[in-house]
Amino acid sequence: MLQRYSECAAPVSGALEEDRIILVKNEVYRLPQTHHEIQVLSGVAWITVDKQDIILHGPEKTSLPPSKNFAVISALNNMPLIMAVW
Repeated sequence: MLQRYSECAAPVSGALEEDRIILVKNEVYRLPQTHHEIQVLSGVAWITVDKQDIILHGPEKTSLPPSKNFAVISALNNMPLIMAVW
């Protein structure tokens, strides 16, 4: 099960460098398997991985479990989704 955190977060020392992604309505992003952390900075994210869905609102964060599958992320509503991934 995916876990959701409401605290603001930043990459841990030694972790991968943070990437910023912006999505608008009807866009989909396939998260690289090297990235396991997602934080919504603005907007609402719909994340699907291993047949599990999670909805994150800014500034919520989640850690994804190791998986053979890619996580797929899309923006909900009409506002842009801005997220940090690492």
